Amino acid sequence: MKHTQETIRTFLALDLDETSKDWIEEEKKAWIKTVKGNPRWTQREGFHITLHFFGEIPATTAERIEHLLLPVASSFSSLTLQVGGIGAFPNPKRPRVLWVGVREVGGSSTLQKLHAAVKQALSDEGFPVENRPFSAHITVARLKKPQPIPLERLRNHSVCPPFHVSEMVLYQSILTPQGAHYRPLKHLSFGGKQHD
Repeated sequence: MKHTQETIRTFLALDLDETSKDWIEEEKKAWIKTVKGNPRWTQREGFHITLHFFGEIPATTAERIEHLLLPVASSFSSLTLQVGGIGAFPNPKRPRVLWVGVREVGGSSTLQKLHAAVKQALSDEGFPVENRPFSAHITVARLKKPQPIPLERLRNHSVCPPFHVSEMVLYQSILTPQGAHYRPLKHLSFGGKQHD
């Protein structure tokens, strides 16, 4: 009998602080009343900034990813980010994804450089990577039946305080009938410590 290796669905992300999650939840109350197209709203635990989506990989590959990306993480300092603004992919006229934007406080490009370094390290090791430009965002809804979204009516009326990020996290995404659940597999600290 052939042994099949266990696979897991994984992605690399930056976490938000609780204040930013509270802010999105508060803004979401107004969006829910306005957005049509049978949207599936992201639950609070699903708010994160995806750096790379691996998809289904052998469970043992998580160790390889950790070993590969720890040097990348340790070469960066913590980031100061701020959540705000709203948009849609591919566009507001036929939206599939509604998202909240993320910007780096102080106009630095460290987040872009971090993404580029992760992408390069993965590509060098043979992992498939996307060629499209990186756009830092948090997915707040996926629309099953795209209908135009009046983004001007969804603009944020309050300002979310900045927050600090000190690590990347490799997550397992566990799909259930109630939605996806996320389990942290590896924590990769910035400026960081190598873990045994």
